Amino acid sequence: MHGYKTEEVKLLMKELSNKKLDELLSSPKDDILLGFLQEKYYLRKNLDRYLAYYEKHKKVALEDIVALVNVHADYEHYEHDIKADVSKDIAVLSNKYYKLDADYEPDDLVDVKNTYYYGESQQIRSEVMDAFIEMWNDANAEGIYLIINSSYRPYTEQEQLYNEYTELYGQRGADTIASRPGYSEHQTGLALDIFSKDSTTRSTFKDSAAYTWLINNSYKYGFILRYPEGKESLTGFEFEAWHYRYVGKKHAKAVHEKNITYDEYYAYYLDK
Repeated sequence: MHGYKTEEVKLLMKELSNKKLDELLSSPKDDILLGFLQEKYYLRKNLDRYLAYYEKHKKVALEDIVALVNVHADYEHYEHDIKADVSKDIAVLSNKYYKLDADYEPDDLVDVKNTYYYGESQQIRSEVMDAFIEMWNDANAEGIYLIINSSYRPYTEQEQLYNEYTELYGQRGADTIASRPGYSEHQTGLALDIFSKDSTTRSTFKDSAAYTWLINNSYKYGFILRYPEGKESLTGFEFEAWHYRYVGKKHAKAVHEKNITYDEYYAYYLDK
């Protein structure tokens, strides 16, 4: 088959339809197609989209194209709605493509004791609260006093917040720092904005001892840094050193060890 090695032929036969194989037989060796098939996070259902994206962005590495397409970043934000699968419980994904119903509200919200937050009163899902307290105790034993600034937000509160940002920064500016209503992780009751008593400023938290501790330890309690630095094209958000998402210990450990965003992890391992 036009210079393909035996193992490459087997891969092509496994992944491609008979029609596509027939097309390959009459064409020169397609190294780009083969390259996509060999990528670690390749998903068969996305092959045509990988190829289409490549045709428009030939300077982008195949690995990066696979990641972008898998998380739906080949579409414009908020123009390719997918219904968030709340049946996945703590693994649910909400972002600029996965949307929650306006009336969605977790049924196990609990009040956060004032030991653990500052500002206005807070609520979070019960399982998240238990995990945070476990993490808080261990961090406190090492001299780190973690404190929650923001947690659960219903659709209406997110709508109000987003509208305020839009008035201040315009829609484009608002979209870089806040989710539109229905797309926010805070509506799931699984997201926390975490600071410390020693550092409550967004611009400096990344340089604090609390941030370092969280990066090294939060996954042990089921939390992940949701919007990492350098991954803006995948998450749709600027780096937020304070925004942590509870996904449970199993998923958090996997995300940490694989060093990928939750968007990538969800696409490859959970969106079946």
